[in-house]
Amino acid sequence: MDAYITPSGGARTQFPMMPEKISLGADAKFMTYSIISLGDVKIPRGKGIKEISWSGIFPGKPRKNNPLVAAWIAPDTLIKRMEQYRDNGTVCNLLVTGTCINYSVYVSSFKGKYTGGSGDFQYEIKFIIATEIKIYTTKELKIKTPAKTKRTASKKSQKKSSSGSKTTTYTAKSCDTLSRIALKQLGKAARYPEIYKLNKNKIESEAKKHGKKSSNNGHWIYPGTKLTIPKK
Repeated sequence: MDAYITPSGGARTQFPMMPEKISLGADAKFMTYSIISLGDVKIPRGKGIKEISWSGIFPGKPRKNNPLVAAWIAPDTLIKRMEQYRDNGTVCNLLVTGTCINYSVYVSSFKGKYTGGSGDFQYEIKFIIATEIKIYTTKELKIKTPAKTKRTASKKSQKKSSSGSKTTTYTAKSCDTLSRIALKQLGKAARYPEIYKLNKNKIESEAKKHGKKSSNNGHWIYPGTKLTIPKK
C-alpha cells in the first residue's frame, strides 16, 4: 500500500512510510425527544462526519535508503506542508492504494515530535471528509410563500443588504495567510474563502507578478496587498 495527498491545484506528495494502522469511521447522529411515559427517545437523523486517522513517521536523512521508505522527503518539508494544509483549510485528495480510501478531505489535526538520533519525526494526523453543501432557493424547491411573508422577508433582506454591504480594508503582512487574516478580522479562520472571493482578481494578479501561475485559491498572498474584508 502507498498513501498520497494532493492539495487542490497542487502537486501530489507521497507519505514516505506507511503506518501500521489506519482508522476510518463515523458516528451515527441522533435527535433526542422527551416523551411522556417513555422518557427520552432517540431517533436516527443521518450520520456524523467521517474521519480518517493514523500515527506515522517522517524518517530522517540517515534512513533515506531504508527499504521501508517508499519516497524520502525531508521531515521539515513534510511538516510545513501538513501545517499549511491544516491552517489554510485546504481541500486535498487523500488516496491509500489497496483500500477504499480515495476522498476529498481536510487536515483537521496534525502534531508530532522529533525522536531518536536519525532526525525522525513521529506524527499523528487526522482528516475529515470534505462534504459538498448545496443551498436551494424556495423557487428552486417549488415552495410557495404567503404574500405577507414575502413582503416581510423582502423588507428584512433589504435591511440586511444595506447593512451587509459595509466592508473594511486590510493590508497583508509578512507570514499572513487568508485563514489567519479571517481569524483576526472576522473571528473565524473558516471564513477565508469569503476574503478570497472578494479579492480574487487582485490576489491572482499579485501571484502572477511574483512568478506563480496562480495563487492556488489564495494560498499565496504577498505583503502589501490591500484586501477587502467582508462585514464581521
